Parts: sequence; structure tokens; C-alpha cells
Amino acid sequence: MSMHRRHKNSDRSRLRGFTLLEVLIALMVLSIGLLGLAALQARGLKFNHDAHVRSQATVLAYDIIERMRAVRNSDAAAQDLLGFSGAPAVACDPVTPTAANDLKCWQDTLAARLPGGNGTVAVNGTDANLFDITVRWADREILTQADCVAAFNRQWDAGAGLCRQQQTWTVWP
Repeated sequence: MSMHRRHKNSDRSRLRGFTLLEVLIALMVLSIGLLGLAALQARGLKFNHDAHVRSQATVLAYDIIERMRAVRNSDAAAQDLLGFSGAPAVACDPVTPTAANDLKCWQDTLAARLPGGNGTVAVNGTDANLFDITVRWADREILTQADCVAAFNRQWDAGAGLCRQQQTWTVWP
């Protein structure tokens, strides 16, 4: 007598492997997971770019602050800190150490390193010894005025038709 039990043909076909339906369901679950991973990667790249631009803005703000400190610590009476809050020079000349020239060179660097970058230096409204350094750059994510106004720390630039992020530092140079 044989100890092995014989399977019928219908039992044998059930034990052979995966059905086509099971494979399709597994592929669908895998593709949904991969789409989620791709979306996560895209958001990560956007946040990384935003952090890079914000870091550049901070470095450039400290650049103009250091230029102002160099003027304050120099012996040249012609160089006045209030020149930084005035009109910039016509063109940037790196060898000419004047406040207007430093301001123009700084603004040119902002335009080159930040998307739609620009900046201003102004005397603080409450304390004449303090200066407000403001750096602005274009936010490439926000495309409408309504979304820009609703977002934190952003302003709509009607002339350029884009949303600008801005950061202001109040310093005593």
C-alpha cells in the first residue's frame, strides 16, 4: 500500500504558483509605493533648494554687514555708513572702497547668486545706530498673487509678476 496520496488534477493546478490576478495586485501596490517615493524625492529636492537659497541670502547679508564694519573701522572720513543706505554706484568697481561702490557690488552679487535677487540697506526707523539689511529673492513655487499673500514672509512683486521671499536683519555694524 502506498503512503502517498494522489492529488486530483484540480488540486494540482491550485498549488502550482501565483495567479495572474495576484501578480497584478502586487505590481499595483509596488507602483503606488514607487510613486510615493518619487513624490517624496521631489519634495526633498525642493526643500534642499530652498535651504540653499536661504543660506546664500544669509551669507550675502553678512557680506554687506562686514563691508559696513570695515567702513566704520577705517580712518577715511569720506566713508560714511549712511552711504550704504543711499543710492548705489553706477557700476561695481571692486578696487574702489566707497560705500556706494560696495553697495552696488553687493547688489550685483545678489542678482547673480539668488533667483531674482535684490537687496536694500536702510537706517532703522527706531534707532539711527542700527541698519536694516533686507534681501529678497523669487519664490519659484508660488505662481499666483493670492497664494503669495497667504504665504508667510512673502510679498507679491507686481512689476515682475512673481512672489518674493524676503529676510531682514537689523544690525549694528
